[in-house]
This record gives sequence, structure tokens and C-alpha cells, in this order.
Amino acid sequence: MRKAILSGLVAAAMALCSQASAQQPIIIKFSHVVAPDTPKGKGALKFQELAEKYTGGKVKVEVFANSTLYKDKEELEALQLGAVQMLAPSLAKFGPLGVKEFEVFDLPYIIPTRQLWRASPRARSPGNCSPSWRQRASRGSLIGTTASRS
Repeated sequence: MRKAILSGLVAAAMALCSQASAQQPIIIKFSHVVAPDTPKGKGALKFQELAEKYTGGKVKVEVFANSTLYKDKEELEALQLGAVQMLAPSLAKFGPLGVKEFEVFDLPYIIPTRQLWRASPRARSPGNCSPSWRQRASRGSLIGTTASRS
């Protein structure tokens, strides 16, 4: 899967280079699934601003927020097919693609509250959680099950 993603990026870069040789601005379609006033949305707009500023207009970034181009589950496929050049997906999207290392970012949700997380180093071990948490951990169904983020 990593080779597929890498080959998709190389193909996109080659397409961008061929566009640049024709003296037309390079168009980057940047798709994400959140509103423009969220941190991810603001980051996309800032990237648009800086890319256009520092390339002197040679690069034009079109930001598509709120799933206007693709829904959450369709975005990675659209990137692989070259329909978009940039995404801002959740890191959890990379686990099913074979990049299991990104699942580490979901670990804070194993413990139901930050107070329990900070209680002791032993509390950070799933083996020290309640039996229902250990059972869900063995099934791999802990993601997004936090009670409160206090």
C-alpha cells in the first residue's frame, strides 16, 4: 500500500511538472471534510495563502472544505487516483491502509478521562483498566469511546 501511495505522489508530481513547463499556474486541489473555521480548515486556508504568496502565483491552491468534493471515506481513493493533490485526513485513516504505526495517535482514548491518565504510570497500562476496557482492547474497539476529555 505504501508503494501505491508513493507512486500516486510521484505521478502527481510529474503531472504538476508538465503543467509548470507550459507556464500555466500549478493547480493544487486540497480537500478536507471539516468547516473552514476549524483548526484544520484554518490550516488549509493558511497553506493556500502561503503557497500562493511564496510561489509568486505559480501555484494556485483550491481549498474544498466540508466534503464539497469527496466524503471522508472517498478522499484517500481520490488522492490515489489523482483527482485531488492534497488532503487533511484523520491519522486513523492510515491504519486500514497498512500504516499501523499511525494508530499510536489513537492511544489517548484508551483511558476514559485525563484524570485517570494522570493518576499514575500504572493507570496508563490497558491491563490496569476495568475489565470492560480490557475486553474492548482485545477486540480493538477502543477508538472514540472516551467518556469525557476533562
